Amino acid sequence: MANFSTDADLQVYQPDILGFGIASFTSPTDYHAFARADIERDLRIKWYPVYVKQTYRDITLLNTMEMNGTLLTDSQFKRLSVYKVISSYACPQLTKFNSNDNPDRFQVMMKHYLQMYADEFDSILKDGVEYDADDSNTIKDAEKAPYHRLQLIRWK
Repeated sequence: MANFSTDADLQVYQPDILGFGIASFTSPTDYHAFARADIERDLRIKWYPVYVKQTYRDITLLNTMEMNGTLLTDSQFKRLSVYKVISSYACPQLTKFNSNDNPDRFQVMMKHYLQMYADEFDSILKDGVEYDADDSNTIKDAEKAPYHRLQLIRWK
């Protein structure tokens, strides 16, 4: 399973990210794979239970179905993955963790990209997660339904 982002994608959003002494975020530890796992976990927690309830009417299936990460459209999560790698894996390695009244550059970047991650994740949920449930390699309109937290779901 491929990662959502690469080091080159990081440089699009933060051009100098590889100039601080870390030559790669894929070797020896693949932080892009960590970011993918984090994003998939967030989707399993915040999106997938609602998706399953809206899609499947057989209540016996609800607790037995697992999200399949290979059915996600990787390109939809590239920016989200970039924000996650920078905020959760790059900046914590680079910061000195100064006090709150005197944050260093990387603490400021960490906070900024963490907020960008939250905003982007929310935007993806509102736009609709592309999930190829029938594994046909095409995303139909029904497979990209937006997530509505306040929607009342009734069982027939």
